[in-house]
Order: sequence, then C-alpha cells, then structure tokens
Amino acid sequence: MGRAVAVLKLKYVNEYRDRQGKLRRYFRRSGTRGPLPGEVGSDEFMAAYRGFMAGVSPVIVHRNGEGSFGRLITDYYGSRPFLNLKPSSRQIYRYVLEPLAKSHGHRAVALLTHKAAGKIIQDIGTTKPGMANLTKSVLQKLMKYAVKEGWRDDNPIIGIEAFRRGTHHTWTEGELQTFEKRWPLGTRQRLAYALLLYTGQRVGDVAKMNRADIVDGELHIIQQKTGAELYLPVVAELERAMKAYNAKGLSLIGADDGRPMSRPGLSHFMRAAIKDAGLPAKCVSHGLRKAAMRRLAEGGKTEKQIAAVSGHKTLREVERYTAAADQRRLAQGAIGLPNRKGKTA
Repeated sequence: MGRAVAVLKLKYVNEYRDRQGKLRRYFRRSGTRGPLPGEVGSDEFMAAYRGFMAGVSPVIVHRNGEGSFGRLITDYYGSRPFLNLKPSSRQIYRYVLEPLAKSHGHRAVALLTHKAAGKIIQDIGTTKPGMANLTKSVLQKLMKYAVKEGWRDDNPIIGIEAFRRGTHHTWTEGELQTFEKRWPLGTRQRLAYALLLYTGQRVGDVAKMNRADIVDGELHIIQQKTGAELYLPVVAELERAMKAYNAKGLSLIGADDGRPMSRPGLSHFMRAAIKDAGLPAKCVSHGLRKAAMRRLAEGGKTEKQIAAVSGHKTLREVERYTAAADQRRLAQGAIGLPNRKGKTA
C-alpha cells in the first residue's frame, strides 16, 4: 500500500488543463475570479488565494512580465548600482542571477516572502554553502534596488543567516614539493603554479597577467577584487618557471595555443593538475596564495610588508594568513626559553 498523501481543500478553487495539458487553477466566487499561480499551498499560491478571499485581486505576472522577478533582474542590469560595479563583479552578479531568473523569473517580486527567499538560499547551501552566501549577498542588493524603485516595501533577504564556512587550506611545504615533483620546470602546470605561489595573487588576477605587465623586473598588477595597484618583484623561482616554458601568446599563463585563460578556466586547469599530482581535495588554487603569505610570515616579514604583496586593505585581513606562522614562531620561542634552573627545555 502506498503512503497517505495529505490533500489541501480550499473553497472556490477550480482546476482545468490548458491546451498543452498543463494543470492550472483559478479562483472563482461571485464577482471575483482569477488565476492562482504556483503549486497548491506554496507561498505565491496562498498569497494570491488570500488576496482573492479578501476581495483584492493580486498581481499575477508572467516570466519577464511587469512585476516579475525576471523583469526586475533585467532592469537591475541597466541600473546605476549594477553599472557602477567593477566588470569582474558584474560577471559574478550575472553568474548568480541568471540561474535564478531561469527558475524563478515568472514569480512576482511583490509576493516574495522572507521564508521563500530563505528556502531558495537554503536549497543552494545544502551542497554549496559558499554559493549560498554569495547568492544571499547579491539578492540583498537586488532587493535593495527593488525597494528603492518601488517594486516592494521591504527587503525580504535581511535577516537570513549566512552559512558558516571553513577557511581555505594553506598548502604545506610537503604538498608544495609533491606538486613540484609531479610537474617539473618546463610544464604549463608548473608555470601556473609558480605564478600563483610566487606572486601571492588570486586566480582571477593571475589569469589576466600578460607580458606587458612586466617592466624592469617588476610585475604590475591592478587587483580585480579590491582595485589595489601593486608592483611586485619577479623572484628568481618565478623567472625560471617562465623561461622554462615557451608560452605562446601575450598572457603569462594561457591555453596551449596561447589564447588567454579565464578565471574559471585557470581554476579548472589547476584542479586537474592538483588531482593528477595525488594531492588531497583540500589543496586548491587559493591555498597557494595563503602558502605565499605563510612563507612571508615565517620569514619574519611584518604585516605591512605582507599586505604590500597581498593587496589587503586592513592588517586584520592579513592576520588570517599569518596565524599559523605566528603560532609556530611563538611555540618555538617558548620551548627554547631557559627554565628556572637555567636549562633549556
């Protein structure tokens, strides 16, 4: 026997199938009638039903129609808040919003509840907590725009809790050596690795580096995320990696045929190289940036010196990278201190 299924019975709700065979529902009571969107019991369905019961016709929209989530996203793309973003940020916003427009573009912006918004983010966070937090951030800005433009009176994203995330793993010296053993000088994988490790920059910034950025032994960088302008010396290890691999094209690290690589393209390339080297999944490209900061900290560099390489705006951000190195240095100093009898531990 099958499991019992609860049936929600509501007054004045009628069902019919349209010409495509899709089941549709509408409200009909003397003098009041209209379509009921979504599944029975869903937030948008119940909001429309309650509106009809109260004698107020709710706003029913179609995908990209007036008042729809799809139309809001389209309008937002042409707004000043969106156009004022850096090109890289606009690309990220589209990466977040396009799938949402496809899945929820037909829904009414005015009917989006705090609970429904939370469920959208929760569903993403079940498998991708980082993506869920990014979605929450972008949606909050989108709904801020919606409130300002009169689409609704409140921002339903405010108050939704972010997912807790761990930090990226900092590569150990042993893991660095394992990668170098698998990918020796002269390979494209080693060049990509060297650019990430010996510049300490993010994947997106490394992907857009080109030959013209190097002048008199210095690499000129304008970070996409922060806008920070940096001049970094090309260290001997990085210079050897660049000379060992005869790269085509103008990019410092590009595809086999010399075409530039995108940030996702470089991430995918490194992911495959890391896996091929037999390293654990926790070893990711961003961890090489952290390894670079760790090495600087272990070498006794000040937080200001490290920030000059990383491009961080505040020293507090640098502390995340230097915590492990500080612990090791303090522990070594403590154990090496003389004890009460004048002997070292």
